[in-house]
Amino acid sequence: MKESLNITETHPLVALLSDLHVKFFAGVTGGGVIHFLKHIARYSGKCDVEPAFFTIGEYVAGFIPLGYYLSSGTVAASVATTGAATKLIGCGLSDAKLHNIPSVYIVPLCEPEASGFGPLQDTSVYGSNILAQLQAELPDSTFVLDETFSIDETYTRIQTLLQHGKPVVFVLTKSSSNIDFGIFRRASIIEGGAFEDLSWRMDYFILKFRQAVQNRRIVIVVGDEMRRCARVKELTTQLSLALRAETIWSINGANAVSRENPYGYGYISFGGNDKAMEIFRSLGEDDVVLLLGGCSDEYTTNLKKIIASDLFYLGEAENSYGMVNNSFAHITTGNYDQVLGDMHTALTHLITKVQEEPCGNIPARPAPADLNNHAFIRANHNYVDMVDLYQRLDSYWRKNSIAFDDVCLAYKDRQYILSRPNDNIDFYSLYRGSAMGGAFGTAVGAKIANPERDVYCFTGDGCFRLFAGCLGEAAKLGIVLFLLNNERLGIVDQGLRKVLHDFPEEQYHADVIAVDYQGVALSFGWNAARLLPDLSNLSDVLDQIEPTMERSLLIEVPIDPNQLLGSNPRLVNL
Repeated sequence: MKESLNITETHPLVALLSDLHVKFFAGVTGGGVIHFLKHIARYSGKCDVEPAFFTIGEYVAGFIPLGYYLSSGTVAASVATTGAATKLIGCGLSDAKLHNIPSVYIVPLCEPEASGFGPLQDTSVYGSNILAQLQAELPDSTFVLDETFSIDETYTRIQTLLQHGKPVVFVLTKSSSNIDFGIFRRASIIEGGAFEDLSWRMDYFILKFRQAVQNRRIVIVVGDEMRRCARVKELTTQLSLALRAETIWSINGANAVSRENPYGYGYISFGGNDKAMEIFRSLGEDDVVLLLGGCSDEYTTNLKKIIASDLFYLGEAENSYGMVNNSFAHITTGNYDQVLGDMHTALTHLITKVQEEPCGNIPARPAPADLNNHAFIRANHNYVDMVDLYQRLDSYWRKNSIAFDDVCLAYKDRQYILSRPNDNIDFYSLYRGSAMGGAFGTAVGAKIANPERDVYCFTGDGCFRLFAGCLGEAAKLGIVLFLLNNERLGIVDQGLRKVLHDFPEEQYHADVIAVDYQGVALSFGWNAARLLPDLSNLSDVLDQIEPTMERSLLIEVPIDPNQLLGSNPRLVNL
């Protein structure tokens, strides 16, 4: 049974966040947060006390709320003191914003009386002016806990922001501990029913959709916001079957698509599959696009508009990243309609109506088994062949597993090789901020939130530099870390061969110094192994993995820097 602190004896912000079900915190104490953190128990390796604080380096801590939420659906918080610490957790904050992941960040300010006197880690306008920086990035969700702050006036707003996938920042001041928690009206959780009149709005949406698709091709594009939808893989399959429509998806949108969807044509753009890209590139003024869950970014649409007669959008969160004026109308050349509301309710309504009365669109053919047109490039025999590794792992994953791809070759090559998502495991890539090493923090958060899940992180030898010092804190969590070692900044190296092909490779500045990664891992209390090039020891290594294993495991994978697999369409923009 979990113990809880008495809110009458704790910091008002701890009480507020506990009421919002935010009860896990990660970061580093010091300076301006010591009087906040003294009210929170230390995380002991088990979630047996709430709230609890886990001490781990700020860069890693900034990403922990992202993984915590993706693994459990529960919001968590990152805490840092003034100065460099605030900057370090800010990398995770940016990805939370860019990927629409609800999370909480807590940072302090220097006291106003110290302004002009050179306080340590000066946050005033004479120093970092950090409040203005935070407000510039999160203008609607940065809250200063000073004498003007009112819980009564802001509670509903904070709750709504989190439920719409927004990160929230609380800025501590000397007045923060004196805020009267009091008795305030708690807003009800925003469920699908809170989206007023969704049924009639969907009826009107479907009417316009039917008119637009007559004798036209429909292409369904599945974006990453679809993760919010219950039973989503079942629903997207039913919709594809009902419309007999080609279905393609973004990197993270894949988590909303079943491998068994007969109309699934694969990933688009970054690491995209040939068949999916043929469909995406062929979109024209006579086609209709049904976009499910917003996803408009350089790795999906490559800074270009979607050409179509009509684009119909179903989403849930207001003003999600990529929207302009709460709309995706700017990303299409054609007419635009949208409905925002509970995705499960909206999709179920659409599927039912289409099953009752077909739409009259041009039916597509089911997707072929092979979604790529060319044979894979194979690795030199001295290295692990990534095609073989991913294909063998694809048959290994246990149900309810979760994995994170770092900003390395893993987040480009996996989807190209496998083409379709695996229903036993969700893979997330938080790529929009290009934060190398961030996947480690998300994996830590995911494992703490849900210790019974198998949690995997695929990182590169370049990314490893960003979090290696925090391995010790994660040693007993039972995370599995695949480290892809090619002694290169692989994404950069492969890209510059095309962008800077007239320059010598030493001017790519992409080399990474060789390190004894197994030795590093062992010194931090991890187990470690190195895969042999022929993968003859893979089964023995995987046999070590159990959801409740007492030590985390680093698996070094020597990979060939010349094995070019997934595509990178962004290169044409450089």
